[in-house]
Amino acid sequence: MNIPCWVHCPKAGEPFCNVLWANKAAVTRFGRLLTSEERKALVSEYPQAAVEVCTAVMTKLYNHVVVNGENMSHRIDPKRSLKQMFTCIRPEETAANLSDGPFSVKIDGQPVRAVLSQLEDTFEDVNPDSIRASLMQKQSPIHSYLFDSQGRLLLANLKAVNKWHAKGVTDMTNFRLQDLLQKDGHEQPEAAASAIKAIFSDKRPNFRMILPDRTSTGSRKSVLYELWPATDAAAYQPAMLVNTLNVSQQKELEAQLEDAKEHLFRQNTELQAFNAQLQTHQEKLQAQQMALRAQLKQALQLARTPKTAVDTVTLADKAVSLLDSIIEGAMPELQDIMDIRNAMIHAVDFRQPLNLGDQLLKGAGLSTDVGQAMMDLLQGDQHSSAKRQAKILSARSNLGPKGLQPTRRTLSSFDNSRRLSRDVSVRFCGGSGEFALPQEQSSGSEESPHLVHTSIVPVTERLLQEASTSWTFDIFSLAASTNNMPMSTLAFYLIKGSGLVESLSISEHRLATFLCRVEAGYVDNPYHSRVHAAGVLQMMHLLMRNGLVQTGVLDSITELACYMAACCHDHGHLGLTNDFLIKSHHNLALTYNDISPLENFHAASSFQVLHSEPETNFTETISQELQSILRASFVELILSTDMKKHFSTISRFQAVPRCPAASRSPVVSGSHPPMPSKKAASNPPEDHFPRLTPEQKLLIIQVALKASDLGHLAASRQVHQQWTSHLTEEFFQQGDRERSLGMKISPLMDRNEKTGMIKSQVGFFEIVALPLLRSYVEVIPDAQPMLDGMLNNYEFWRSLEKT
Repeated sequence: MNIPCWVHCPKAGEPFCNVLWANKAAVTRFGRLLTSEERKALVSEYPQAAVEVCTAVMTKLYNHVVVNGENMSHRIDPKRSLKQMFTCIRPEETAANLSDGPFSVKIDGQPVRAVLSQLEDTFEDVNPDSIRASLMQKQSPIHSYLFDSQGRLLLANLKAVNKWHAKGVTDMTNFRLQDLLQKDGHEQPEAAASAIKAIFSDKRPNFRMILPDRTSTGSRKSVLYELWPATDAAAYQPAMLVNTLNVSQQKELEAQLEDAKEHLFRQNTELQAFNAQLQTHQEKLQAQQMALRAQLKQALQLARTPKTAVDTVTLADKAVSLLDSIIEGAMPELQDIMDIRNAMIHAVDFRQPLNLGDQLLKGAGLSTDVGQAMMDLLQGDQHSSAKRQAKILSARSNLGPKGLQPTRRTLSSFDNSRRLSRDVSVRFCGGSGEFALPQEQSSGSEESPHLVHTSIVPVTERLLQEASTSWTFDIFSLAASTNNMPMSTLAFYLIKGSGLVESLSISEHRLATFLCRVEAGYVDNPYHSRVHAAGVLQMMHLLMRNGLVQTGVLDSITELACYMAACCHDHGHLGLTNDFLIKSHHNLALTYNDISPLENFHAASSFQVLHSEPETNFTETISQELQSILRASFVELILSTDMKKHFSTISRFQAVPRCPAASRSPVVSGSHPPMPSKKAASNPPEDHFPRLTPEQKLLIIQVALKASDLGHLAASRQVHQQWTSHLTEEFFQQGDRERSLGMKISPLMDRNEKTGMIKSQVGFFEIVALPLLRSYVEVIPDAQPMLDGMLNNYEFWRSLEKT
């Protein structure tokens, strides 16, 4: 070969290497090899920096080629890089490409790993693409050869040369095609002749053959020989390019690849199954986290309310708790059993906390007047509403097996399009509260001259829409916008928007007339006024649309009863407490035998308005069975607002099932289902809470109305403080009246003490309001925004009390 080649042994950390052998082309061109003494002498001649550079180069060459067994190609300047190997480097030498590859030799019978270097000249006028192609050919991992038409080797790439050097063929000058084509280690001249004929004589574009052979370890293999016609660029003669490929290795690799694909497929299938399990587990964890967050939120809310010294657990609750512990297998202390037994013997009302009066006056840490006021407010009576509840159940049973269909609507299904239209000329009288619709007037009648025509203006319409959705609505703004008729305006808007007018075939004219007459019956008190009734109505509407529908509590007639009770719950209120009426022997107290005189009066007077004349009786089109349920539910709702029954109601409410997380999803919106009849035969939709009994459903809406009656405690700070001022003034007015009658002034109602009921705010929140709403939210979680608003106002009063 005319290409300079040599074998040398580089060592890491040394500047020069030991050259073992050089071919004739190298010696002719660069002179003989340096002796070891001559190489050592060169070290003293080199500058230290040059020695360090040479050391780094030799170390890199050693690690890359000798250690890693990889080929390496780079450009060198023979005048500098070969000076430490050969004796005669000519000055005209120019840059050249040096290819290094791993090479094994034996020295004194011992194998030594060395480097085979091959130098190739480059010239300025050579096409760069040719240089790159040459380098690619040398660095190719495929064994490539170039033969002439006689089968003589012209060129072999570095990979091929290294292969034959490893077999002991160091001189490939006389290497021929038949030496390459071997079968089981033997030359194949016939195969070589066939290949030459196919490429040079037959002019075939390519030629392939597979010959069996053996590896260096003796195992069998199949070698694929691929031949293409080529041109010897140096001699401008036809040539033949030959590539060899171990087909056995390829097949083995393909098999390994298929095995790897199959393995990956199985792993992917297992991973998908694992991911599905993981997703299911994550969903369970998320559900658990949501439940824990809800519990934590409830615990934080409980922490925000300090425990008072008042034990509000009723005797009935304590007895039930004791029985539950026995059912669960626990053995209660004998003293606990005897305490409950003795308490039951002396108790008047099992649904009232034990010794509530003594607790409020002595053990609650309250001032005497605050304790007395709380006792007057909460000390219950002994009367029951069992007969009315039995009447409700009896009337429902008369409807047949289907009963009443539950309401299936959420707040999002409330139809704002069913509102007081500007096309329906609504005419209110600011003084009398009369109401009429033109289409309802009899022919030939003249419009009453005192009726004032009032269309629903955009501001009022916007306020009505806001009232149907906002937990912090300013009811005073609606009163100002409606000429002080907020209750009738809002009630008509909400009832019509709920779809009840259509589902119950209610006359809009009669409904509007009834609402105006009821509103006119409200006395202009500072607190218990038509504005207060509108505020309670607005909050009751939100509670119905946020939870009571989802739990299946409401049907059409019960929903109407809730709207009516909210509108009428303080109808004709005198601005005086029940205790005042009883102590002063007021006619209402005498009429109702001192039993919730105000609440009985509100319910009775409202139904008197309903049945006073045909123009107000909007329920006339409803069946007698449903009218019976409506009246009984209406009375029960209003009577439950008497604070004397507070603890009895809350105690019974503890037995209502709490809402599971899975049952809090919103229901599909829609209008009221048609009212059932005795002949109805289709299956009614199931309640979201099938465990709720009719008694429990009634109890839920009673607590909802009680919470709505305290709704200003959850209002915005400004609205809440405005209501507080109104209530304080109403209390002071009763105190003034008690003073004028020579009666003992009730606690917190003495105007001379200035603070009045304000100093009882924290106690009322802690003992009454927050426990009530917290219990309600446990059953109806969607009412949480109301509890949040109440807690904010409670924190405000606590901060004032601390200062």
